[in-house]
Amino acid sequence: MSTRAPDRSLSGRVALVTGGTGGIGLSTAVGLARRGAEVVVTGRDPERGHAAVRRIAEAAGIAPEAVHLRIADLGVLGDVRRLADGILADHPRLHLLVNNAGVNHGSRRSTPDGLEANLAVNAVAPVLLTRLLLGRLAASAEPGRAPRVVLVNSGAHKMVRRAVDALDDPQAEAGPYVAMTVYARSKLLVLMAGLALAREPGTGPVTVTAVDPGPADTGMTRAMDRTFLPPAMRAGWGLYYRLGPARRSADTAAASTLAAASSAALEGRTGIYLDAKGRPARTSPAARDEAAHGAALALLDDFGADTRTTRL
Repeated sequence: MSTRAPDRSLSGRVALVTGGTGGIGLSTAVGLARRGAEVVVTGRDPERGHAAVRRIAEAAGIAPEAVHLRIADLGVLGDVRRLADGILADHPRLHLLVNNAGVNHGSRRSTPDGLEANLAVNAVAPVLLTRLLLGRLAASAEPGRAPRVVLVNSGAHKMVRRAVDALDDPQAEAGPYVAMTVYARSKLLVLMAGLALAREPGTGPVTVTAVDPGPADTGMTRAMDRTFLPPAMRAGWGLYYRLGPARRSADTAAASTLAAASSAALEGRTGIYLDAKGRPARTSPAARDEAAHGAALALLDDFGADTRTTRL
């Protein structure tokens, strides 16, 4: 089944895209607006955010006032909660949540809540935001049109051989810090949690789809170098970048997310993983360890339940 070509109008649909002011998130927001969605994007920097709003509006041929900006740092749990509160206050309906924001830091950083930064942004924030907005999403369901949650994941999750490797050291406290390994573990955690969430009875009519956008030339990938990789992989970094990210634009990488957001072929289907071409695909063996899915969701729920009180 091919889902790459988005084939449903999003007219009248409200879509929230986290990290929508740059990279793949911005390309996703443009694509959604062009398909008729009322788009809300989040970003940390107001100047960059307003520039992104203008770009989205111009590309979609709509007034800038039709695109909404929310300033939030998704590495701060209080900001995640304030973001959700603002959406609930200002948008009576919400049909699509694209959890796109992501980071990959070259050295270990802690957030104000005492969380390792990759864990906080890539895994805890999307689960917490989904939990907070799930009721509004479910209440926005229409006959034949299920609200959708899209988790922008990464093929990097396949670097983690066992689910327990991500579950046992989510804070990257054991051993030397290797950026891509920590990033991969955060992506495996949120993927497993998303698959568990897709099966939860409380999710109701809302579907959950994870996507691999594939490599892309974005600010995040341009900031990387060979030191991000495990030592055994460092010699091949330059060639990988030239043949991978450097050859794919953010617009190309956004195709799988847009398919997850609007493909009629996915209507009512949940717990699907799409590859970089927007096709249903298999996850890694570690991600298929169903016994670990609930543990990952419980772990991320626990991290998101408190701020600086339990995980320092």
